[in-house]
Amino acid sequence: MNFLSIILTAIIMNNSLQQNEDNILLNASIMQTEDKWRIVNDGVMGGLSSSKAIVKDEKIIFSGNVSLENNGGFASLRSTVKDYNFEKFSGIEIKIKGDGKRYSISMKETTYFNGYFYTSSFETKKDEWIVVQIPFNQLKLHYFGKETNSSKKIPLDNIKEISLLIGDKQEGSFNTEIDYIKLY
Repeated sequence: MNFLSIILTAIIMNNSLQQNEDNILLNASIMQTEDKWRIVNDGVMGGLSSSKAIVKDEKIIFSGNVSLENNGGFASLRSTVKDYNFEKFSGIEIKIKGDGKRYSISMKETTYFNGYFYTSSFETKKDEWIVVQIPFNQLKLHYFGKETNSSKKIPLDNIKEISLLIGDKQEGSFNTEIDYIKLY
């Protein structure tokens, strides 16, 4: 009986670990694989913002400069484009050491760019680690950065890309450290 209890405990622990790994979207380990997130700045539409993401001391440093020149104004760190299904989760969580600026988490349901993203913004605290939880029902549909009047809910079974973005006319340098982005 004792042996059976040990086996059952090991199976439950293994399943818990697997589920925990499945809900991690970004951390230092992922940034060192083919699933690493990539930089997308406003240069895709003529802007002059710049950014980079590096791994240092098991954290992701996302830093750069947001420029409003040439109708620019954003820098982002984006997941690989693939099929994600978030139906069994309630929201997204990020552990971030900020610079006092506002960032947003966005998701889209297409593999191509059409201007539509489901987005929610949050404030960081300068040089302080915080954990931000964003329930999926707080993500609102935006078109080219502006909130729409749509009441359309995010299709959790059809997400193609996730991004961390700085924009909102926050011109100048930025610097954050990310421990993780995960589902909860």
